[in-house]
Amino acid sequence: MRVARPGERWIVLAAAVGVMVVVGAAYSWSLFTRPLMAFYGWSSLQVAFVFSILMAFVGVGAVVGGILHDRFGPRRIALLGVACWSAGSVFGGLGLSRFGVVWLDVVYGAVGGLGCGILYIVPGATVTKWFPEERGLANGLTLCGFGFGALVFNLIVRAVPAFARVADAAHRVIMERNAAIVAGRPFALPASLERIDAGVIAHTFVWSGLAYLVIGGLCSLVLHPPPAGYSVPKAAAKLALERDVSPGEMLRTPAFYVIWVMLFINGTAGLALLCNAVPLYAEATHESGAAAIGAFGWISAANGGGRLLWAWLSDVLGRLPSLAVCFVLEAIALLAIPKTHDVVVVTVAFALVLLCFGGIFAIVPAVAADFYGTRFFGEDYSFLISAASAAGLAGPLLVAGLEDAFGSMTAWLAPVAAALACAALLTLLARKPNAPAAMAAATGT
Repeated sequence: MRVARPGERWIVLAAAVGVMVVVGAAYSWSLFTRPLMAFYGWSSLQVAFVFSILMAFVGVGAVVGGILHDRFGPRRIALLGVACWSAGSVFGGLGLSRFGVVWLDVVYGAVGGLGCGILYIVPGATVTKWFPEERGLANGLTLCGFGFGALVFNLIVRAVPAFARVADAAHRVIMERNAAIVAGRPFALPASLERIDAGVIAHTFVWSGLAYLVIGGLCSLVLHPPPAGYSVPKAAAKLALERDVSPGEMLRTPAFYVIWVMLFINGTAGLALLCNAVPLYAEATHESGAAAIGAFGWISAANGGGRLLWAWLSDVLGRLPSLAVCFVLEAIALLAIPKTHDVVVVTVAFALVLLCFGGIFAIVPAVAADFYGTRFFGEDYSFLISAASAAGLAGPLLVAGLEDAFGSMTAWLAPVAAALACAALLTLLARKPNAPAAMAAATGT
């Protein structure tokens, strides 16, 4: 029987973080919303629908990835995910000007989203098995990469002068459009918009997809499961008492549905913000489009930092109390955004939302492992994460529909904050499933 080499699990963890950075770039979609609306004439709803399709297929990819990971191992399945995510971005950019929004729905949204879902589930499922004693911290480190992917992507794109110019021009045009909606007067896109600037958007999709292929592919080659029977001394007693629950059994437990609803509410709030972060920040602070890109690039680091912070705290404070605190803080921060145009206040509110949004998604994998074991973790967690896909449809479309109707991006904040408060109360209902009587007797529980 093969024995794990010293430091081997840390190498796997580092590779998992690399994969997550690549897939985390999907959370930078708000960089494209205004440029696509201004230079292609699409509505806010059409642009949001691309991201919603992507998130819907993230759920499909997560289920596929979870099932295939448990059967074929992480390396090959991660490479499949990288190929889909890269192809979605590259071909989405190549056909953008010729085929339009439906092309982006299918290629970037569906194909790319399938790859994102596979890549989201595989690293976490692999790392959870390598770190049985500190699941919260290990998942936090892995998902920290996912959160920081948006930061890395934003900073790189911001450094491209052509894209910064496009973002500024697009922001001015859409602000004029929204003002016309509020005033009840007609609006037409300026004829002076340059087609060469539309090409900048397409090129950004292409080169980013090629980067995903190279970086994600190299990191995926390192992923592999631990040897059979692997454990560490600190986790031996814990694993002896742990029961592995199959997906069929899990779906018959009330706790699954409580956790799913909590994830859906958190996903609706966070994805509604992320899908529209750059224009919402610009509207709330009265900053330019380029300034909003730069500011949100750094703010998005809270998404990654929150995953690490709250995952670690959940090992100390407990999973469910940590979830409850995150929900409450997230609700308070959403309510603060439309109350002021002060840059510092809005920045702190954005950062707090992302800190807690990311934290919840880092805590839940550890909850799933605590409740249902690790043998079927890939499949079990893939069903839970489908809540994020449903939220990816609900959140962005809610914001876009209200903006197209009323010319405002803030009408959704109060009702979603109320839903987050309800999610905090739901943590009181989540209970670990009881072990069967025979197991309880054998273990003394």
